[in-house]
Amino acid sequence: MNKIEEIFTSWRIAIDPNQEQKELASERIKICDECEFKKTFPIIHCGECGCALKGKIFSPVKGACPKNKWSEVDEKYLS
Repeated sequence: MNKIEEIFTSWRIAIDPNQEQKELASERIKICDECEFKKTFPIIHCGECGCALKGKIFSPVKGACPKNKWSEVDEKYLS
């Protein structure tokens, strides 16, 4: 899956996530809230790589966080 497909898939899932997808997103948000790279202006994004965090939290791809902050959570929810 290329990056554009990943983002579109993430947004599609965000419209109507199932319970597991909601739990994954919730866990990822907790990690991002504590991340030293998080920036909040003009949107919530990673200050290191520039990714829009809200656009990636529902990503169905392992390793969607370029800093590998989500790797433990991804292993739990994504097979």
